[in-house]
This record gives sequence, C-alpha cells and structure tokens, in this order.
Amino acid sequence: MLLFRHDRWNRVLRRALAALALLGLIAALPLAFARHQTESTANAVEIVFDYRDLLEVAAYRSKPAEYVQRRLMELKEAGVGSMAVYESTLRELELSGRVQTLSSAEAALLTEFRLAPAEKSTYVLFLGDASERLIRPLVESGFRRIGVEIAPWEYEGIPGLELAMPKEEALLQTLDPDPITLEELRAMGFRLVARLSDRRQPFDAETVEATLAFLAEHGVDRIVFDGTAVTGAADDAKKNSLAVMAELMNKHGMGAAAIELSNPQRGLAKLAHLTNYNIVRLHSLPANIANLPPNELADRFALAVQDRNIRMIFLNTSVALDANLGVRKDTVENIVKSLEGPDGAVARIRALGFDIGPAAPFAADGGLPRAAALILKAAVAAGAVALVALAAGVFFPKLTAAVFAAGLAASAALYVLSSELMAQALALGAAVAASTLAGVFAVRRAESAPAGKNPVGRAAALLLSASAISLAGAAYVVALLDHITYLYVLRQFRGVTLLHAAPLALAFAYVLFFHGEKDWRGAVRRIRDVLAARVTVLWVLLAAAAGAALAYYLSRTGNAGTATELERMFRAALQDTLGVRPRTKEFLFAHPAFVLGAYLAASGLRRKFGLLLIAFGTMGQLSIVDTFAHLHTPLVVSILRTFYGLVIGAALGLVLIGIWRLLEKGWARWKAVLEP
Repeated sequence: MLLFRHDRWNRVLRRALAALALLGLIAALPLAFARHQTESTANAVEIVFDYRDLLEVAAYRSKPAEYVQRRLMELKEAGVGSMAVYESTLRELELSGRVQTLSSAEAALLTEFRLAPAEKSTYVLFLGDASERLIRPLVESGFRRIGVEIAPWEYEGIPGLELAMPKEEALLQTLDPDPITLEELRAMGFRLVARLSDRRQPFDAETVEATLAFLAEHGVDRIVFDGTAVTGAADDAKKNSLAVMAELMNKHGMGAAAIELSNPQRGLAKLAHLTNYNIVRLHSLPANIANLPPNELADRFALAVQDRNIRMIFLNTSVALDANLGVRKDTVENIVKSLEGPDGAVARIRALGFDIGPAAPFAADGGLPRAAALILKAAVAAGAVALVALAAGVFFPKLTAAVFAAGLAASAALYVLSSELMAQALALGAAVAASTLAGVFAVRRAESAPAGKNPVGRAAALLLSASAISLAGAAYVVALLDHITYLYVLRQFRGVTLLHAAPLALAFAYVLFFHGEKDWRGAVRRIRDVLAARVTVLWVLLAAAAGAALAYYLSRTGNAGTATELERMFRAALQDTLGVRPRTKEFLFAHPAFVLGAYLAASGLRRKFGLLLIAFGTMGQLSIVDTFAHLHTPLVVSILRTFYGLVIGAALGLVLIGIWRLLEKGWARWKAVLEP
C-alpha cells in the first residue's frame, strides 16, 4: 500500500514538473522574441581597409604615392567606405613621405662624418612645410613624453631633430595619429576608423583625452583596438583607467569593436559595459589568406554577415615575393575583385537585406521592460530546474523530488554568488536534459508502439516529436543567456563538450541498461553482467573503434574543429543552394539513423538494433540545441538551419527505410533458394 502511494505521488510530481517546464517554455518565448528584435536593430555593414597595410605594400613600388592613390580609388569604387588609421610611428611617417629617419651611422656618412658614427641616436628630417608644421610637434611631444632627449638638427636647410634613442627602438615608439593622412583620406570620401593600443604607458588621461578629441574632429566614432588589450587595461587595477577611457569615449561619441574568432582583448568586456555596449562585431580577413579566389572571399564575407551578426569587415593585405617572376605581389587587386560585381561581396550582402555603411551597435535593452524580463527569467529558471529533475527521474524515479529540491537550492546559491553563473549553469542543464529527454522519449515510444501499425509514418512523426523537445531546450538556452554580451561573444555558452557527450552517453545507457526495468536495481544487474562478461579480442577492437570514433566526434565540436577541402566544397554547395546550411551531422547521419531506428523498433523488426539507432540519433537532438547555443548566430538562421536539417534528414531516413526493405526482400528470396 505504501509503495502504491509512493508511485502515485511520483506520478503527480512528474506531471507537476512537466507543467512547470511547460510554463518555463512559455515564459522563454517572449525573451527569445526580444532577442530577435535586438538582432534587427543594426542593419548596416561597414567595410574597412587597413591603411597601414597599403603603405607597407606601396613601399615596394617605384612610385609609392601614386600607387597608394590608385589603390585607394579602386577600393572606394569597390565598396570600401572606411580606412583604418593607427597611432603613428616614425616607420609609418617615413612610409607616408612625411619624414626621413637616419641612424647615427647613416647621418655620419651623409655629413661626411661631422657626426660621430658610434653614437646611438636617431636623426629625423621633416620633408615639406606641412610636415614641419604638423608632424614635428607630434614627434616632439611623443618622445618627450617617454623621457627622450631632443635637440634641433638640420641638413642642408632641411629642418630636423636629433633623438637620443637608437633608430631600431625609435621606429617602434607610438605617437599620435598623422593629421595629414587623416585629412587626405577624408578628402577622398573615406570614413575613418581608429586603431588605438595600450602601448603608451603609463595611461595618461590628458593625452588620451587630446587624442580622442582630435580623432572626433576628424569624424572618428569607432575604435578597433590594436593588440591584446584595450587602451587603459594595463593600468586599470591601479588607476581605474578603463572607467576613464569609457567616460572619454562616451564624451566623444565613440564605440568599440569585438574581433571575431579571437580571445576577447583584455579589458574589452568592462569597457563595453561602461559604454552601454556601443560595440559591433568585426570579421577580420587575415593578410595570409587574402589571396584566396575572389568568389571564396565573397562567400566568406557574406556568410559572416548572415550567419554571425558581423557588422564590420576588416580587410588586410601584405606583399609576397613571386620567385618565378621575380616580382613582389600584393592582394589588393584580389580583394577588390571579391567586393565588386554582381557576384561580389557587396552585392551579395545587399541581397541579404543589409546596407553598406557605417556600422552601428545592437540595441542593448532587448525591447522588454526590465521588471517583465526578470519575472519571465525567474519562470524560465524554475522550468529549467524542473527539466533537469525530469531527466534525472527517467533513470532514478525516486530521486526526482530530491533532484528538483537540490536544483532549486543550488540555483539560489549560485544567484547569490553570480546571477550570470546561475544562468549559464541552468542553460547547460536544460540543454543536456532536453536532448536526453528527447532521446529517451523516442526510445520509449518506439518500444511501446504496436508492431506493424504504419511504422514509416510513426518513425517520421517520432523524429518531429523528439525534435520538439530539443527545441524546447533550445528556447531555454536562448532565454537564459539573453544578455547582449552573448551576442557579441564577450560571454559564451559554457559546456559545449559536455552537451555533445552527455545526452549521447545517457541515451545509450538507457537503451542498454534501463529500458524495460522497473527500477535502478535492474540496471545495476545489467551493468554487473556486462562487467562480469568474458572479453574477447573482437570486443576490444570494437571498443577501440568506438573510442576513436568518439574522440573524432568530440574533436569536431566547437570552433576548433577543422574540415577537409571536400567538406568545405560540400558545405559551400549547400549554402549556395539553400541560403542557410544545415548541420551535416544532423541531416546526413543522426536524423536518418533516428528514422530508420524508429521504423525498425515500431515494426517489430530487430527492435534492439532499432533502439540503438535511436540512441545514436540523439546526436541530432543535442545538435539542435547546440545550434541555438551559438548565441552570436541570428535566431532566424538557427531556425532555418534546424528546419532544413529535419526535412532533409527525414527524407534520407525514408530512403534508408526503402533500402532496408529491398535488402529484406532480397535476403528472403536468397534464403528461400538456399534452404532445401
């Protein structure tokens, strides 16, 4: 009697938790829609070229100034609207034709050894009146700031300076941006994007204030920080310099950029917060791959905008020696070809519904009142705990209540410690739980299906039903991690490897040890039997193969995974055909195996093998959740990617069923012939 009451109470609890999970899902939908609205608030893509790179490649031409002017016009006509300008150096000023620098030895030769060649000084000549008027103060202030002794010097009437620092070191010192270059680029119609570093130490608020004011006068409103840290990061612990930097940026109306596929620059997250997330996502084209075919570069740029919310494309170039022709080549012309024309990146980006123009940040408020968002988030958090408890209850029903209570207590403790840590933990828990429940649900339904009753239709329907559970988990992830920082990848979904491994392992564990058992004791008996079984060489080989397959599978997760050339071609073909590329492991492997397994189990044919195929198909369910865990990808793209994966995967699954039927019929005929 007591056991009956306990089981009845467990059923009531499971229903209550299912209702709470459903309530959390309903609460997640407005938060997900607000995320979609946020993604729609910035619709312009800015194409930026690195001006310093252009100076570097021009240095190998017989007429550098003419080469720079010609290339600038070509880039402008191709769609490049902005030029990135750096804090200057003597090296860059020399490339621009503003100054000529000499070492002590070079100056001694020039002056017929009136200067001592053994000294380690740098001699700077200012070429032209504009250089004397505008560049000389820039050089003097920059070197005085770091304590270098400066003395006037000239050569045959050309004014200059003597800097008490070796030339090799002097060429590396960071100075203010070149005002002549800024004026020339603006006169040609380019917008300016500043590249500032944290190399001028210590942080000096007055110097930074003067630099930002000067840049603002020249129309600069976006900074792409140069190096591994933002300006002010090194001294932040002592001087709170990031707060000062953010205040100055806000004062002058400047925002920053988050560079894609790199570790966030030190201090960027704090600076973004203090500037109210006046930030854009930037895709950088490395100079070493700028020689790819123009159509591949165009694909790269359009995909970055469509798939990853990129709003700034930053172009680099470099020069390389062609040993066969004996000339030095650069990739500027190749980049121009990738941008222009009906199949170029500019036309393709516009065809996607974007404008080409100054990049703007996404709205940070999400479109929901703060109070309403907090209430919805609380409901989602409670639903996530319920989802985890339901998943645990599949394996250990009597622990359902304990897991739910522990989950609530742990969530409360994490919230006190860090609300963001709580959200990340619950998002991971909901993701693993939902994809695990999807696999277990499919196994149970397929196992209990009446044999022979429309197994093909049931198999397809079961894939859709399981995927609906996985999509619920995806909604939880999107709602819990809805902060703007995830859109800019300043924070990320944590636990990708666990998400890819745990649901798959749990689904196989359920099929092998738990299904058909009334409680955990039966599972323990099965595990004990497996551990006590005799191990053969075949089992060892199978285990090694399974381990290698698992290692390869996990190596392909996340951004670190690599693809072969054939895979890249296949992906490009899918992208060009469908507009949004479905995930290969979903439509080509997991979903077809799931459908075939559901058919075999529902038709009563090789039911155990069918259930194992469904467990393998759980890979597709966790992949659905993982698709939405890429929080920098637009929601619409993730939805389309999942839809295409299900449609194509289900279709391929039906093809596998047809092949299975043909093989069955062929085997039956051969068997009839062979049997006496």
